[in-house]
Amino acid sequence: MSRQRPRDSRTGSDYHPSHHRPAPSLATQAVLLASMAAVVAVVTFPVASLAVAVTVAAVVAVARVVVTRADRSMLTVDVPGVPVEVTVARTARD
Repeated sequence: MSRQRPRDSRTGSDYHPSHHRPAPSLATQAVLLASMAAVVAVVTFPVASLAVAVTVAAVVAVARVVVTRADRSMLTVDVPGVPVEVTVARTARD
């Protein structure tokens, strides 16, 4: 006489869902993927990565100077009888 294994009679509805954390948002996944790609690029091409980093730093520095200069704007102040133009500039201490 042969022994038969009992069949599992549970259905899909008998299994309780596992409580795990939901997947990170697409933005988080994109940031992680970009970070991993950057690490791979730096390890693979260190000289090119340094050149890109220096270029990005230079572009950011130039952009900050341009934005600082663009912050200065002309205002027209109405003084009774004479319109006066005043230049307003922001400083780093503002």
